Amino acid sequence: MSLANPCRPADNPFASHRVEALPYRQSTMSWPDLLRRLDALGGRAALVGCKGSGKTTLMEELSHRLAEPVVLVRIPGSDPRPNRTAIRQLPRPVTTAHTILIDGAEQLGPLAWRNILNRTRRARRLVATLHKPGRLPTLITCTTDPELLRQLVEELAPNDATALQPTLDDLFRRHQGNIRSCLRELYDVYAGRSSPADHAD
Repeated sequence: MSLANPCRPADNPFASHRVEALPYRQSTMSWPDLLRRLDALGGRAALVGCKGSGKTTLMEELSHRLAEPVVLVRIPGSDPRPNRTAIRQLPRPVTTAHTILIDGAEQLGPLAWRNILNRTRRARRLVATLHKPGRLPTLITCTTDPELLRQLVEELAPNDATALQPTLDDLFRRHQGNIRSCLRELYDVYAGRSSPADHAD
């Protein structure tokens, strides 16, 4: 697909504010079932999945569905001191009324992770996003496939979805299933920075 006139950022269908407004596509478990499973795991659990698989989106939705005070701790991927960043966002003290959600917990080393566990031991719930299972019981595994990418493209750019369809399987493969990276590349296409042909093998 080629665009005669690049979009302004505000009109780009793949702008970050549009992408971030998309709900998590959860097909394996209803929200009541997910919350019941979290409680069955003792309130300690992980959202597991590769980069761009929807963990952050799911965690943000989870934060809105819990009634008690929720603290959403965000650790950026480029943070040189993730432990300090996480601790700075924790309430003091953490009480039994709190639910602590940690996005980016895979960046914490073993000692830093134990420190976080110690600081949050009184919290009612602790949920973290992780790339691999192990640190906490797995609440849900977030996965992606080309069909999910197609659905999101149809929702974000319905007028151009048919024209984009032939490029999406290759886009998904090149980004190794990272949906966020796929949509970022499509943003660049609409911004006139590149075209799908620029990335073809």
